[in-house]
Amino acid sequence: MIVMGKLIKRYDVAAKELKALLPYYIIIFLLISIVSAIVCMVSGFNWRLFSGAAAGTVISAASFFTLAVSCQNISHMNEKTARLSMNGTYALRYIAMFLILGVMMYFKLIEPFTAVIPLFVPKIGYTVNTMFFDKDKQGKD
Repeated sequence: MIVMGKLIKRYDVAAKELKALLPYYIIIFLLISIVSAIVCMVSGFNWRLFSGAAAGTVISAASFFTLAVSCQNISHMNEKTARLSMNGTYALRYIAMFLILGVMMYFKLIEPFTAVIPLFVPKIGYTVNTMFFDKDKQGKD
């Protein structure tokens, strides 16, 4: 727990961005869980629906946090080094994400559909915020 506190303190901007997306992660997870419960009532219980939603949510949040940390780290680099760093971390994040999800699917630990939906939460969250909550900031830049 001490390590997590130091990590959050060091990367306060990244933690703030992740905290801003937390309601969207919770809402999407609850929606997936409700739909999964309905599917389970119709076709029988399938725990992989719920484990997929949980795994996808954790992987998406971890990927977003590492993206935010990477952005925070490149602020002191020159353009060429920053570009190489961002491309490298982009590749590593996606390779790790799909390897983890692939292994979990191979061993039938998750349902792919419920695991992939949470990966879109950052895009959904920022789109919703821009459309509905940042109207007073639009056009003032």
